[in-house]
Amino acid sequence: MRSVRLQSVLCVIAGAGLVLTPVRAAAPVKQVVTGPVARYWVDTATSSGMNLGGGKPSMSSIMGMMGGGDNVHHGLYLRLGSSQAASGQAAADHLPPAGLSAGNDLPLRYTPGKVTDTYTPGETTESHEPPKGKILIFWGCGAHAPAGQPLVIDLAKITDPAQRQTMALSMFKPVPLDVVHPPSPSSAKTYGEWPNSQSTKDVKGSLAGAHTVKGNYSPQIDFTLSQAQDFMDPIDVTGNTTDASGATRLTWAAIPGAKGIVATAVGGGQQNGETVAVMWTSAQIQTGWMGAAPGYLTPNDIDQLLASKALLPGEATTCTVPAEVGQNVQGAIYGITAYGGETNFVYPPRPADPKVPWNIAWETKVRYRTSTGGMLGQDMAGMMGAQKGDTSQPQDGKKKKKGFGLGDMIKAGAGFP
Repeated sequence: MRSVRLQSVLCVIAGAGLVLTPVRAAAPVKQVVTGPVARYWVDTATSSGMNLGGGKPSMSSIMGMMGGGDNVHHGLYLRLGSSQAASGQAAADHLPPAGLSAGNDLPLRYTPGKVTDTYTPGETTESHEPPKGKILIFWGCGAHAPAGQPLVIDLAKITDPAQRQTMALSMFKPVPLDVVHPPSPSSAKTYGEWPNSQSTKDVKGSLAGAHTVKGNYSPQIDFTLSQAQDFMDPIDVTGNTTDASGATRLTWAAIPGAKGIVATAVGGGQQNGETVAVMWTSAQIQTGWMGAAPGYLTPNDIDQLLASKALLPGEATTCTVPAEVGQNVQGAIYGITAYGGETNFVYPPRPADPKVPWNIAWETKVRYRTSTGGMLGQDMAGMMGAQKGDTSQPQDGKKKKKGFGLGDMIKAGAGFP
């Protein structure tokens, strides 16, 4: 009975001249996106203690820490790149909130630097004796280094600099990071930055509040940072003690906003008349470049490094430096760096209707980090206080025998002559 009814219906449809065709879904509309005309990057950094700054600590940071002061510094690096040409001489200004205590204006300027390296291939250059000695590399938190450590690089066995670099790189397990392209003179038609040769000043206040960037080569940029988007807090180290085995337990207070953390230590000394340099990082994998504590990491980088355990979790508050690190040096400097991710703004907002073009006028990215450092296993402020209060003299009137003291530790650990 059903088949008869179905045939009847089909006959009616055919008789009416109707043809059934499959309905195809409409192709999604691809939104047209242009710009941004201007890109603005704001790099923020909080530093305290013996700030390594990617190299040797400054004497001011050493003396500030030993004197017991908070020695907290805020760093700010501003970069504006635009696809527009300037109307006249390029000029742009960042108008910060009053709470930054940096005045009414941070001028964004750029003066191309002069080329100072005049060396060309084929010229004779001064020869230097290749460095000798060994580099010992440790990694991971724990009272003792696990089997297979340290990784030893014997510079005496490799004389060719290119071979040294190749060997060093081959011994580390690289973690691919995102390729970022900040605004730069080479990527923008017009570019400005702060600080610059015309303007530099200390930044001591807060970033929270309204920010405006005006210039004659970019659209006006307006964005507001909340208290949670301010400079990261300084790292408060609460423990830095070495136990009887030689292991040093670093502890610090919880770091608000931290997404990932890395601890490092570097030092040096002499063993059997041979120079030995030691590097250590809290990474649980053999990736020596983390010992340099990269300047900034993207959110994706942080996720990858956390997954591979190259970074400590943002909520971490302790890490023990293996005893073997201290046993191989006469003085070491530790560093702790926490990454706070990014804050991003874009104007105008993306239209919800994909048929409406999205013409981006500007993008702003704010990046965050905080770092600290000091002498491994030493309470510098306490040591200085004890030394200042010690007025005792030898009972026999003779001078005390000089040992390996504070100055020697700083020289050995920081690399000062």
